[in-house]
Amino acid sequence: MSGVGGPPLARRMAELGRGMARYPGLEAAQWMAPERLQDLQWQRLRRVVQHAATHSPLYRRRFAQAGIRPEDIRTPEDFRQLPPTTRDDLRAPGELLAEGFPEDRLRRSTTSGSTGRRTTSYFDERAWVLSKYLLKLRARRACGLQPWHRVALFQEDGSAATQVPSHKRSHAFSIHRPIAEILPAAERFAAHAYYGFPGYFVQLAQAAQGRLRPRMIFTSGELLDPFTRRAIEEGFQAPVFDVYGCTEVKEVAWECPAHAGHHLNADWVMLEIDPPGAAGKVLLTPLYNRAMPLLRYVVGDTGMLLPGRCACGRGLPLIRPTLGRSVDYLRLPGGTTLAPYSLTCAIEDIEGMRQYQFVQTEPARLLLRVVPRDDFGAHSEAALRQALAPVVPGVEVAIERVQEIPPERSGKYRIVQSCLPPDRPVT
Repeated sequence: MSGVGGPPLARRMAELGRGMARYPGLEAAQWMAPERLQDLQWQRLRRVVQHAATHSPLYRRRFAQAGIRPEDIRTPEDFRQLPPTTRDDLRAPGELLAEGFPEDRLRRSTTSGSTGRRTTSYFDERAWVLSKYLLKLRARRACGLQPWHRVALFQEDGSAATQVPSHKRSHAFSIHRPIAEILPAAERFAAHAYYGFPGYFVQLAQAAQGRLRPRMIFTSGELLDPFTRRAIEEGFQAPVFDVYGCTEVKEVAWECPAHAGHHLNADWVMLEIDPPGAAGKVLLTPLYNRAMPLLRYVVGDTGMLLPGRCACGRGLPLIRPTLGRSVDYLRLPGGTTLAPYSLTCAIEDIEGMRQYQFVQTEPARLLLRVVPRDDFGAHSEAALRQALAPVVPGVEVAIERVQEIPPERSGKYRIVQSCLPPDRPVT
């Protein structure tokens, strides 16, 4: 659920107008030199830290407990001394909300509850306009999408209607409706771009059989592995651009046509990787939300910073944020852990699969469910086992052929799923 509540319509429209007036500066910022972007990010971070420590009950208490003053934070190392903010903290949003920002005047977004715990985040109107519209506009324009293009969104709370007014520029289709029911309406709508979960687009492309021809596809909300990307691009004959974000921060990073990684919106979001200098947990600090500041928020994903600058020329740094959710890391015999991305990369070149899913049921047992194509046979299974053997040594890999892989209640497909209890020891 997104955008419920908020200020009166007149104030919303006024803030949107002010936001559009500031948009040229946002557009220009992506081309700044990396050093200038870092300086800008640090200036904004210091303001957010001062605001949170002064006006948010939770952070005021945490700064006092840590014996830290906002002015003590002069370097990234100083900032890392602050305790992270967790999802449990969001279960009491009143403690996070800054004084002077009543809930009934704020926009709010609620998570899908795919982790079993629904949380609500609040945004002041200026933050909402920036994160919900302007940052997305910058990223979509970079990929060739223009405001006048038609966009079809495939999402949880989409419309169940099978008739779409011809004048609409965007329409949300419900992913909980049978694809056969929405396919005619999607074909008539003839959108320039699609936006939705990667796993759903695999199913949609298979059902459409060439009837749908978007110019570009934007994916989000799931781990996008090379196999799934290729299946979507071949099914729709259109390029795929992945977007990384979360309910609590909105859009964080996005792919440009160079596909060298995801450009971090570093002018308005600080991203940390724990531990620094390696693949690890993602921590986010939005630099714009005064109503509900978040400092060092542990979003539950893992990723890594990428070296160098993108060939497109943007100064926005590159990250790979899609190594998988930390809850879906495999825990192997001996106590080692394995990122979901390692599994998907190992089998990305093996043909014969429409879709697949890894499920860890025991520390030394891994189930691979495969929706096969006609050319999937014993040789395919042998190739899968050979590719996985060095990645999961000492683990039995069982391959099961299935007709379909059902999504979760949220509509998402989890490519890698660990069913081990979080506190279960691995031997």
